[in-house]
Amino acid sequence: MNIKIITTEKIREKFAKEAINEYSKRLSRYCKLKFVEVKDKKQLQKEITDKTYLVLVSIEGNLISSEELANKISNLALTGKSDITFLIIYGEVKNEIKERADYHLAISNMAMDISVLIIIMYEQIYRAYRIINNEPYHK
Repeated sequence: MNIKIITTEKIREKFAKEAINEYSKRLSRYCKLKFVEVKDKKQLQKEITDKTYLVLVSIEGNLISSEELANKISNLALTGKSDITFLIIYGEVKNEIKERADYHLAISNMAMDISVLIIIMYEQIYRAYRIINNEPYHK
């Protein structure tokens, strides 16, 4: 499985970079993971291919449980969709990409800092793989 997390925001905080690196290491045994900070719409379009399953992450999306996310990832793999892109963007670009998204996901109804949102996204993907592989995880 190939998973890509794309954001239009620059991660500046040291704690966020450390968390991303830690979860990237943990996830390396389950999937190929790529984190991309895009600068503009043109670069974003290069990162999103037609074969990827595109998940738009925003507060307007669907709130689901960790188990439901695990099922979604597992089911995508079973149907041959091995590329998943989680897109975390704001502003005008988000409105333009909404129609292209295959799924709209919300992490919370609350607004939060982009760094925290990305860390949560990594943690939930990691938790999903632990669930898929029937490995223990903290509830």
